[in-house]
Amino acid sequence: MRSYSFRTILMRDLGRIAAVASAATLLTATIATASTGNPEASQARVTIPAASDFVNGSFPCEVPHMEMLTDRRQAIADAPTVEEARDLALTPARAARRALQVAGLVAPSSEKLTAARARLEGYEARVEESDTPAAVAGEFGQLLDLDMRSGNLVQVADLDVKNANVRGPGGCHYSTGEIVAVVFGFILFIIPGIILLIVLC
Repeated sequence: MRSYSFRTILMRDLGRIAAVASAATLLTATIATASTGNPEASQARVTIPAASDFVNGSFPCEVPHMEMLTDRRQAIADAPTVEEARDLALTPARAARRALQVAGLVAPSSEKLTAARARLEGYEARVEESDTPAAVAGEFGQLLDLDMRSGNLVQVADLDVKNANVRGPGGCHYSTGEIVAVVFGFILFIIPGIILLIVLC
């Protein structure tokens, strides 16, 4: 009986070690991939959350976060070629999907993480099929439920964004696995984290 218990504990510990190693490998690969893209605006521009910042499972999604998305959407639309537009649109989405993979090791049975991965995969496929920068920018806007008017973000999901800070967005609650994904996303040049704040909302 003792031998069996020892083997059970040993296997459990080995499983945890393997999970941590897998997470570290995925994160390293993701950082390497993200670092080949264009770096985002300085960290002074937006609030970069840590896990401890998710009070009651939520985090304030502020106007500067939204401005980064509108800037990225405009950069995609202004890209000189569709290939460059795709790169601008896909780099943060792929980093966000990698962050979801890491979070999946923490919460392997999370339906929300699985649904978010599927949503990002669908987005990536549509971007690959888009044949103009404008079409790619449109897909980026649709992924994040952005409605642009005169260069100002007027809607994120079900929430009107004007000049005030916004919670959530929409007062969203994030589980532990989702918080892990969002925090990893912010580590990867900010925009992946903002994408996950919205996609996981």
